[in-house]
Amino acid sequence: MYQLETLSPADLPATLAIVLATPGSDIRSGQRQVTGFCTYLTQSPVQWEGLRSGPRDAPSAVYFALLLPGRTAIVMVPSPGERGIEPADQLHATQVGLARLGERGLHYAQALVDPAAAAQSALLEQAGFRPLAPLDYLERDAVHPWVEPPAPDEAEWLDYEARTHREFAAVVLATYQDSLDCPELTGLRPIDDILAGHKASGRFDPRLWELVRLEGRAAGCLLLARLTHAPMLEVVYMGVVPELRRRGVGGLLLRRALAQCRTAGARRLTVVVDHRNEPARRLYGRFALAPAARRNAYIYRWKRGPTCVTGARHPAHPVDNL
Repeated sequence: MYQLETLSPADLPATLAIVLATPGSDIRSGQRQVTGFCTYLTQSPVQWEGLRSGPRDAPSAVYFALLLPGRTAIVMVPSPGERGIEPADQLHATQVGLARLGERGLHYAQALVDPAAAAQSALLEQAGFRPLAPLDYLERDAVHPWVEPPAPDEAEWLDYEARTHREFAAVVLATYQDSLDCPELTGLRPIDDILAGHKASGRFDPRLWELVRLEGRAAGCLLLARLTHAPMLEVVYMGVVPELRRRGVGGLLLRRALAQCRTAGARRLTVVVDHRNEPARRLYGRFALAPAARRNAYIYRWKRGPTCVTGARHPAHPVDNL
């Protein structure tokens, strides 16, 4: 077993080429994805850290973690047994990396795994991760099929700013009640950490964060972000307050999201949803959002992690309560 070394910025492209590769793929085929990820890291407030075992050009293990605002992390590891990655070395590097993360006072760490990466999933569970949820990545064109935007008198839209922060926080919390999305995360973080995490998803623009009011009453929220690597808007989070669900508010929010895409010059709209949330998936299907990818989410919690007094949940990727 090699001695673990801390990754430097010079290691980043080669490390990402390994941890972003899908099982059986040619490591060179993901160069565009690596370039996009490097761009994302230079343009966002996200920090990173990592470890390598073995020589730079032929490591036996690589551990990489994104440190997200809101006190969570995303851990990325390669599939053991591929590209020279040794299972024992990789498990050791992952365990050491998680121990270091535990010293940062994080609420939890997550990992996203291709469903075909059985060895990667097994290694994460050996390291202490537990399955969280299957996540569906959905996309559609911003224009076709055409969807009418909300009429000016159909709803009132409130932008995010300092004076509306507390109202946004209250509405987001309200939409988590009886959630069908990753209920395992309920109560693990306070709302200000959740909103900080949302702001770090893509390029934050407060004009793309909105509350919707119907007849003067808060009905839901729509939090969008610009992606750094493509002309797309992402639904970071969207939710409806419990008493107004199944009354068309979710559809209203999606119509607004598509209208915002066209205004912003984005070509596509994307969202991630917990596969177990059948009502949300039906709604997205009606709006022609089609599956583009699937990932299995895993969660890791330290035995002595922070405790939330007031809280809600938010996964590493957006899901919805409609």
